[in-house]
Amino acid sequence: DILSQSTIALNIEVRPRFLVPDTNCFVDYLRDIESIAKAHPLYQLMVPIVVINELEGLAKGIKPAVNASGIIASKLAAGISVQPTPAPAPSSARISVDRRFDPRHAEKVAEASKQALHFIKQKHPALMCVTTKGSILKPTTCTFLEDVGEQKSNDDKILETALNLIRNSTEEKRGEFDFRYFDFHLHF
Repeated sequence: DILSQSTIALNIEVRPRFLVPDTNCFVDYLRDIESIAKAHPLYQLMVPIVVINELEGLAKGIKPAVNASGIIASKLAAGISVQPTPAPAPSSARISVDRRFDPRHAEKVAEASKQALHFIKQKHPALMCVTTKGSILKPTTCTFLEDVGEQKSNDDKILETALNLIRNSTEEKRGEFDFRYFDFHLHF
């Protein structure tokens, strides 16, 4: 009852300076990434080296398997379990194909990856590269670096990159102005 008598309004305006896109952002939403880059200096796109490495691999595409043993080998190499399935009935004219092994999908992803790499290499002022340690590099110097370290998934490396970028940028700015750090945890 007491709480309903008084109202405290708190507006929080989040103004991110660094945006760290992952590989899927470049493959699926390159036009949006380009629009964000045009908003420079409002935003700075910080591209993890692991994302560039993934894009370079995807740009090469995959060779479609030509027979069942090739499909099985591809799935095993990707860590996908292979279970024997009964042969389809003769009346079945359509064969279900896993998208990850669909040659048309692979071509589409390869082309999108090439376009993303072209965008990254254009030396746009809104785009910088960042290592997993949070070191910032120009796009021209980071395309051939190998981001090595512990055996982590690429998603974990991208997250580590973002966290180290935040950590490094806040340490640099602490002496410049009154610094307030809020740690927000979002749960979905």
